Amino acid sequence: MTEHQTGERIHVAVGVILDAHGRVLVARRAEQQHLGGLWEFPGGKLEPGESVQQALHRELKEELAIEVQQAQPLCRIEHNYPEKSVLLDVWIVDSFRGEPTGVEQQPLRWLATAQLDPTHFPPANRLIIRRLQLRDRIAIINQPDASMTSLQLPPDTLVRLRCQHKDQYRDYLDAIRTAIPALTGSSAGVIADLSAAHVTADGRVREDLADFPGIKGLHAHSGLLHELTIRPVPDHLLFGVSCHNREELRQAQALDADYALLSPVQTTASHADHPSLGWELFATLTAASTVPVYALGGMTASDLALARARGGRGIAGISLFSSDKTR
Repeated sequence: MTEHQTGERIHVAVGVILDAHGRVLVARRAEQQHLGGLWEFPGGKLEPGESVQQALHRELKEELAIEVQQAQPLCRIEHNYPEKSVLLDVWIVDSFRGEPTGVEQQPLRWLATAQLDPTHFPPANRLIIRRLQLRDRIAIINQPDASMTSLQLPPDTLVRLRCQHKDQYRDYLDAIRTAIPALTGSSAGVIADLSAAHVTADGRVREDLADFPGIKGLHAHSGLLHELTIRPVPDHLLFGVSCHNREELRQAQALDADYALLSPVQTTASHADHPSLGWELFATLTAASTVPVYALGGMTASDLALARARGGRGIAGISLFSSDKTR
C-alpha cells in the first residue's frame, strides 16, 4: 500500500482480493515503510478528483498488474495512528483479469480467512480481518427458552444466541453451553450476548466470557451500549451491538463495533405498536455509519437484496430463520 504525508485524514482504497477458492491475497510492506514488515491488503490513496472505485482499479493495476472486473463494498474504517489518520474504503474484489504479481517486488501470499493472524497486520487492517468474518445473514435465537428444532439456517449464516431474560444470565450461559456444539457444524459461527456483570471496572469483558468455548463474538444490547466507554471484547472476537437510531450508531462506531443490528426497519408482529424506521431512513443512517449495519425487524429472505442495495451489510431476524411462523 502506498505511503503518504502525515497530519491529515488519508482516504485509501483497499482491495480484499479473493481467488476461486475463497482465499485472500495479502502483500508484505517494505521494511522502510511505516509499519514495515507487516502484511496488508493491497491498495492506495485516492488522487485528487478520483472516485474510490477509480483509485481501486488504478492501485491494483500499479501494484499487482491485475485489472479489476468486479468489486463490491465491504466496509469503511477510520483509524488514528499517532502520526496520521486514515479512512479505508474496503472493497471485495472477486473477479479480476491477470495473475497477481508484486510489481514493486513486494512478497504476496494467498491465505484462507482463518489463517489471517491479526498480529501480523497493521491495526487498521486488523479491523478488516474481523469484518471478513461477517456474513449476509444473522439468525437470532432466544435463549434459554427457544427450541432449535424449527431452525432453518441457510448456508453460511451467523447465529446470535440472544439472552431473553437479562436477569437470568446464569441460566442463559448454561443454555448456550449446550446449544453451541449443536450449531458449530451448521452455522458460520455463534455470537453470545454480553452482560454488564461480565464487564470489569476497566471496561473489558471478563476472561471467562471472552474464553467461553465455541463463541465467535459477543453482542451488547442497546441498554448496555450506553454504559460502555471502550471496545470491551478482545480483537480475536467479533463485537456486535443493537441500535435503534443515529446516536446509537455513533456510539457503536466509537466503541469500534464490528456490526450493528438496526431495528425495527419494518413493522413486526411482536412489536406492532413500535414505529418502524423504513428503508429510506435505514439507507440514510447506514450511509453515515462506518460500522456494517444489518437490517432487523420484519425481514423476509427477499429483503437481503433490498438491504444491500441501501448500504446494509445484510439482514437479521428471529422468525426469518424459523419454520414455525406462529412465533
